[in-house]
Amino acid sequence: MELTFRTAHHHDLDFIAWCNYAATSPAPGFCYWDPLLEGTQTETMRFIRAIFQHDALAWGSVEDFIVGEVSGEKICGASGFVMSHTDYRPLRLEKLQQVQAALGWSDHLLQTFIQNYEQVWTNPLDVTLKPSGNWTVECLAVLPEYRGQGVGEKLLEALAHRGIQKGHQTMGISVTMGNQAAEKLYQKAGFRPYITYWESYFEGQFPGTIKYSKPLMPTSGQSVWE
Repeated sequence: MELTFRTAHHHDLDFIAWCNYAATSPAPGFCYWDPLLEGTQTETMRFIRAIFQHDALAWGSVEDFIVGEVSGEKICGASGFVMSHTDYRPLRLEKLQQVQAALGWSDHLLQTFIQNYEQVWTNPLDVTLKPSGNWTVECLAVLPEYRGQGVGEKLLEALAHRGIQKGHQTMGISVTMGNQAAEKLYQKAGFRPYITYWESYFEGQFPGTIKYSKPLMPTSGQSVWE
């Protein structure tokens, strides 16, 4: 399998939206965006597309994504970015009016969404969202038929390479507790546990999260890019 990587572009928006959906769906039929959209009558994938179209996702714009392809088929993707020092949460709230217009939300529906959002993430500097590296990886996803073949590990190598190019020294990533496949992948890729927030920290409302960190060391190996 000849896997090549490139920077994502806006014509990749549907695939990037799927990556976000897959990465934020720890269980079948549930996505982390779903509770925030309660009361807005908005389909989750439509919302995800809108936040990418209008650069409202703080955890990686379209151009922050790396896409992996085999024979021109997009099979994996993830974002690498520098997290804001003033707001660790996933959305740029100043962009929500553009999202509102794209989705046809009334002012009431926008306020419903914002209330849902701030109930989940009240503190912009929520310690559980604090980055575990100065180069953060999010939205990592691989098409189901390509999982278990080393694709995720190569994608993380590509993200590390980009982080090194940008001068970063550490890379951080998080996983919801219970996602053993992701934990195994990150550990195999050289990540080590940074800090763990157990279910009890979230008063049983969330299964917990493990944050990993990895040092980024320049290498002289062959480029993973096209």
